[in-house]
Amino acid sequence: MPSPIRKDGSRAKILHVEDNPENRMLVRAILEAEGYTIIDAEDGLTGIEAAIREEPALILLDVNLPAVDGYEVVSIIKSFPAFATTPVIAVTAYAMEGDRQRTLVAGCDGYIQKPIDVDAFPRQVAEFLHGKREHVEEREQGLYLRELNQRLVYRLVNQVEELKRLNQHFVRRAAQLADLHRAVQDITSELGVQAMLEQLLPNLSRALGTTQLAVDIADADVHVEVAGAPPGDRPRSVLARTGVTPADDWTEAEWRLPLTVRGRALGQMKARLVLPPGAKADEEQLLNIVANQVAIAVENARLYDGVLRRAAEQESLVEAGHLLASTLKVEEVLQRFTELVRTRLRVDVVRIWLHDAGTEYRLAAQAGLAEKPGLAQMQFAPGEGAVGWIMEHLTPLQLPDLQVDPRFRERAWAQAEGLLSFVGVPLMLDDVPVGVLLCWTRQRREFTSDDVALAQALATSAAVGIRNARLHEETQLRLRHTETLVAVSQAVGATLDLSEVLRRATREMVRALGGDTGVAWLVTPGTQQLVPLVGYHVPKDLVAKAPGLSLRRDTPFFERLRAHGTLAESDSASGEWADMPMGRLIEHKSILIQPMFWKGHVMGGFTVLWTRDRHRFSSDELRLAEGIALQGALAVENSRLFEGVKEQMAELKRTQAQLVQSTKLAAIGELAANIAHEINNPLTTVLGFASFLTERIPPSDPMREELGLIQEEASRARDIVRDLLQFSRQRDFSLESADVNTVLEQVVSMVRRQGALNAITVQERYAPNLPPVELDVSRIKQVFLNIINNAVYVMPNGGSLTIRTEAANGGVRIAFEDTGPGIAPEHRDRIFDPFFTTKPEVSGTGLGLSVSLGIVQSHGGTIEVDTEVGRGSTFTVALPLRLEDESTTGAAGRA
Repeated sequence: MPSPIRKDGSRAKILHVEDNPENRMLVRAILEAEGYTIIDAEDGLTGIEAAIREEPALILLDVNLPAVDGYEVVSIIKSFPAFATTPVIAVTAYAMEGDRQRTLVAGCDGYIQKPIDVDAFPRQVAEFLHGKREHVEEREQGLYLRELNQRLVYRLVNQVEELKRLNQHFVRRAAQLADLHRAVQDITSELGVQAMLEQLLPNLSRALGTTQLAVDIADADVHVEVAGAPPGDRPRSVLARTGVTPADDWTEAEWRLPLTVRGRALGQMKARLVLPPGAKADEEQLLNIVANQVAIAVENARLYDGVLRRAAEQESLVEAGHLLASTLKVEEVLQRFTELVRTRLRVDVVRIWLHDAGTEYRLAAQAGLAEKPGLAQMQFAPGEGAVGWIMEHLTPLQLPDLQVDPRFRERAWAQAEGLLSFVGVPLMLDDVPVGVLLCWTRQRREFTSDDVALAQALATSAAVGIRNARLHEETQLRLRHTETLVAVSQAVGATLDLSEVLRRATREMVRALGGDTGVAWLVTPGTQQLVPLVGYHVPKDLVAKAPGLSLRRDTPFFERLRAHGTLAESDSASGEWADMPMGRLIEHKSILIQPMFWKGHVMGGFTVLWTRDRHRFSSDELRLAEGIALQGALAVENSRLFEGVKEQMAELKRTQAQLVQSTKLAAIGELAANIAHEINNPLTTVLGFASFLTERIPPSDPMREELGLIQEEASRARDIVRDLLQFSRQRDFSLESADVNTVLEQVVSMVRRQGALNAITVQERYAPNLPPVELDVSRIKQVFLNIINNAVYVMPNGGSLTIRTEAANGGVRIAFEDTGPGIAPEHRDRIFDPFFTTKPEVSGTGLGLSVSLGIVQSHGGTIEVDTEVGRGSTFTVALPLRLEDESTTGAAGRA
């Protein structure tokens, strides 16, 4: 096992995030015994802090953690560049199917299941420390990524619900604080400074045991003094009552204590006390505390009027909160909000401008205008006009007189509306300006700091409302996109027909993006062209022209598409889009071209056109288009795989048929061998005695003709027996490297010498430089001879026989093409069956093609037949250049 000691002599640190104390204790005991330094964390947040602080070499992470679970912890930790290579290993008691894949997809580098194996655990940890990493197969990642995305969406919904519950809690708490506030009004809000001190000081004097207690508030011209018990009575202070010093030892002391709040002096408090020895320091500390409390009470009384003013502001904010919580539609929120601002700030006109992009601003809401504005959008450069100035400086702007201040440029509009004074504040969202809140009055007005503060507070509420509404809209949009992807998945997954798959995917993409028409195009197999395949809402007069609108893959436009992926243009009037399929035929204002990628290559794509209005593309829409294209690519690949499976099944059926044919030939061959040996002996006797009797009977004897018939029929039976023996004969191959052209020339010459080709035109078209083939020459000659004899037989009145050779597919092909009558369809599948023949009984045995097929198959080749009634037939023999050893052995056994 590798050593836990690093090269610098330090011990490797391991962070263990686990909420179960027993499990933490066990892991610590095991790993510390191996020489590691263990850092424990009992929850996710503590684990993240410990990781940042300690920088461990490895993190052991429990998935089922309170508050922040393991999936979120690993995502947060892996987001820090410093932990990109730090192994995070999931150690969890989960036992559900797919838990390992979920943790690995979430970002973990390994998975150890609880209960841990005490003996194997140190070795597992060491392996991960030294580079072991576990991964999920790429084909499985999409499923678990979608599951993790669903988990995050659910958690976001739970957090929104939790925020809602917290808000309700805060409202209830505010009511509780109001009740507490009313409970102490006797000494705060309902009393002035003078009355409050006159009620408060006697109680303090009695509690402290002072002989004199006075408070002076200079700027309020307030002086309150209270006399305590006379010195002769030796009153005892609070601290003095706890001592045992005799009364005769007491002394009188005086303090003058400043009354300050947040460093600001309000006045002075004077106190005289009779104290026992040693109590002065403690009494001074107590008096300082009392002085601070008196100062706070004085300040509270002075702030009472300010509280009343701010209560109205708070009421405005509460109302704003209720307003913002009543709806999640941005336009409706802002329109109601402008009415609230107009009422609370006591202004005549309110406008909210929201920043769109660059220098463009959109009028989102307004209140108090006699007429609606003519322009809903305007441009304000930084520093230009009141809007540009506020957005540039991010501070409030007050203009008591609009007509003379150069920062306000809409003087004609303000004069027409009778507006004189102005105040504006920025709308800030997370320290980022998103717009401005502007207010006007028709009476000249100097806005106070309290007015500006209230405007800023309301602007903050408006920004929060905008954010919440936008988050709601984004959530709804993503929900619709998710539903669209599900619908696309269901639609394209319901069929394996390629055209139908693309038609449905095109339809869903056009509908989801709000386009007017769409086209799906595909890379045709074996070509370098993208061809439009199906369309959605394509004009009927253009459908017939679509097949001719192909795009070559070597064009610059296709290279741009392959390099950049999605191409989207809101203003597609430029000519560069004319080369795209369908783009040159349909006038459009916006265009989206979304390719389909499969294994890094473009296999096709979609074109969506907007023909009526321009469309502004959002990042969410582009991601949706990519998702639909991915679904389409997967469905297209599945369709192609299905077609491949169908072809393989057809090939399998053909192979099975050949195997059945070979089995039949083997069985018949064995039977034929037994029959041939049994028949051959009596045939020899019949032929011998028939010949013997023929020689002894005179030519004029009538029996001589019957004996001749016996000899002829017996000879025919002997030929059948010989063919049967040849069909079933078991002997080893005698392979040699031979030139097929030479073998054919020898067979043709032999047939020509016999005179069989006198009425036939033979065309020999041999390919030059054919590679040599390993053959059993005598057997292959028998095959060629059988095929040529069959061709001669079906052309008794003459015809043409063409013999061709060529090199193909790593072997040699020999074609015999005749101009005979062809083979009837009902005989096509039986011509290789033993004893099947269409010749008269006296002319054929039905074994020629069966024997030939067996010989060719024993060479690892095939015989194919192409025939047409009335046109002729073509028998094609395909032979490999050489036969593998195991194939040769098997063939020898069958021959």
